Amino acid sequence: MLKKVYNVLFMLGAILVLGSSVLVMENVLWGKYVFAVGTAMFIVSRMRSTYEGEDFRLKRLNRLYFLSSLFMLGISYMQFKGLKSWVAVLLMVALTELYVAVRISWYEKENKEKDGSSESDGSKPDKK
Repeated sequence: MLKKVYNVLFMLGAILVLGSSVLVMENVLWGKYVFAVGTAMFIVSRMRSTYEGEDFRLKRLNRLYFLSSLFMLGISYMQFKGLKSWVAVLLMVALTELYVAVRISWYEKENKEKDGSSESDGSKPDKK
């Protein structure tokens, strides 16, 4: 149940970040405040959904997820200071998020295939 709440919090935060990014680019005054709220929701959901296993790769990728979320705090700061370089940092964060998401899905798929092939390597007799 709690995991669903954090998933909804993550999605709502992502929608707020995306929408408010456009608002800030259009110089809407309250857009940076919406971005800050979305960033806070994003970070809280990332903090609560950490990886607790022993796999080093997944730990590293999840740390990278969290680090990119912290960069969003810097983006929010840049918006409040009126710096225009926040767009470039947001692009880097988006590319990092994309890379980590793809890499985690490939790694999990790779592990499922390994588990499936080890079961069908003849160690278990087939029932006919």
